[in-house]
Amino acid sequence: MHPWERKAIIEPDSPQMTEIQDVVERNLEESIKYPALKEKLRPDYMAACKRLIYSPDYYEAVQRPAATVETGKIARFVENGIEMADSTLYELDTIVLATGFKADRFVRPMEVKGRIGTDLDAFWDKRPTAYLAVSMPNFPNFFMLNGPTGPVGNFSLIDIAERQWGYITPFIDMMERGEARAISASHDAMARYEKRRIEAAGKTVFGSGCTSWYLDKEGVPLTWPWSYDAFAEAMSAPLLEDFEMN
Repeated sequence: MHPWERKAIIEPDSPQMTEIQDVVERNLEESIKYPALKEKLRPDYMAACKRLIYSPDYYEAVQRPAATVETGKIARFVENGIEMADSTLYELDTIVLATGFKADRFVRPMEVKGRIGTDLDAFWDKRPTAYLAVSMPNFPNFFMLNGPTGPVGNFSLIDIAERQWGYITPFIDMMERGEARAISASHDAMARYEKRRIEAAGKTVFGSGCTSWYLDKEGVPLTWPWSYDAFAEAMSAPLLEDFEMN
């Protein structure tokens, strides 16, 4: 992702975000001929609040005579199609469900038990989270790549994983040398990180007023809310004082 796009994500009122908003609104205005259809397609939230989808021909496709854009509420699936809440029936031969996936599951449904019987499902009951997206208290030697609260929406997943691997490797080396048998983020470090992250996440474009898979059940964006440079710096070397080792 280009640097100005990253800035737009963490600063919704930035000139970069304004430019993106202008581009997508102009594309809608210039691409759709029919006023009613144009309003159906106009989002009621800021661009990038949900993940941006790039398509060279979507607007062209939905204006074809055989296409109908329906944004109303579905009441039920019936034998010969779909019945809407307003009783409109669309007779269909094939229905393709593309309703997304459970982005908050991560390693689950695998059952993970930590120290003193700590259950991962219980630890993630409020929201899936991990210190710098790699480690959690009471789960020694359980390190993750692209774990919860990582920058999945705004950076390259490959780059994220490579930097996290570089962060985790010193811990593996320590255990191989016999300097520690169990390593995990401390409770204090986890609490400080989550407090800062939640406060910052609400100010990103993902928290600007829409529903999306970026949000937890309390409406807090699950992603890394700071800059790429901040992530690179955090991953440059672990702060050993933020970890429990024994």
